[in-house]
Amino acid sequence: MKRCLDSAEKDSLLQFIDERYQERFFDPITKLMDSHGQLHGFGFAIMALCSLLIESLQCYRYGLPTTHDGEYAALSRLFTPPIEYQIQPNERRNGKTAFIDFFSSDAHRTLFPNVDGVVFYNAIRNGLLHQAQTKQGWRIRSDQPQVWNASDKIVDRTKFADALKSAFEKYVEELRAAAWDDDLWLKARRKILWLIQLST
Repeated sequence: MKRCLDSAEKDSLLQFIDERYQERFFDPITKLMDSHGQLHGFGFAIMALCSLLIESLQCYRYGLPTTHDGEYAALSRLFTPPIEYQIQPNERRNGKTAFIDFFSSDAHRTLFPNVDGVVFYNAIRNGLLHQAQTKQGWRIRSDQPQVWNASDKIVDRTKFADALKSAFEKYVEELRAAAWDDDLWLKARRKILWLIQLST
């Protein structure tokens, strides 16, 4: 991938991003949804994958290797990126901010109508990833009339996962249309560079 970054091979990088997300997120979500008995379960596993996917995807938009501020000191000792890929302290974002920004962005408001990033982060994401349960009375269901029902505290995991797939596809298309030196690509390239460094 480093060669693709150095030679501005957009198509190869887009293929890398697409294959990475298919393998790690969308294929497992599809398998869970297609599994026998899925109407009575697997919502926690699906929404946990969705939560990981949101934070990862938002980090591509930020161009960040992490949403944990405490990790930057260790990362700086690991690798000094070229100047155009360096992360300034004012660019850092935490996990809660990532979810707020994801759901409040123009690109996602229509896909996730009325989803509150703070509520999702606290009640769904943190509950599932830290305690394997939702919090604050929220429930995960399927076959609901809407993706997010704040009054009844229900999130439809099928509609949510489908909307997330659309959000990912929209991001890939934005990258496809953007110039190599566009800020969108600069952030994606920085994220990919850190993926390379942290995976070796």
